[in-house]
Amino acid sequence: MRHVLAKLALFGPVLAISAGASAVNASSDQRALSLEVIETSDSVEVHVVANSPVTQQVEFTAELTGASNARHKGSTSVASGNRQVLSRMKTNTGESWCAKVMVKEAGGANYTLTAGDCDLI
Repeated sequence: MRHVLAKLALFGPVLAISAGASAVNASSDQRALSLEVIETSDSVEVHVVANSPVTQQVEFTAELTGASNARHKGSTSVASGNRQVLSRMKTNTGESWCAKVMVKEAGGANYTLTAGDCDLI
């Protein structure tokens, strides 16, 4: 059951955004990083948020594609239970947009967080 809930958490942002939500927080209890998306009628702002269950080193590459492209790369130590925004990106949306964050945690976990119309771009 826990695996099913984890998979639903990954699809939640896309479902909520397509349903017209103005802010979405895509997080999993076990992951160090998550996406927070704030979408308006003409722009989207993406925050890469750290809220790790353990103190650890993380590396990430974040890319936001829309009317323009933005890319951020970072490596930092995140403290256990200390929520902080590591990166902010904003773009005009145009017809579609996609946010992707590739994450490498010190403990060996590698994953990609996505939001938006990534299948279309």
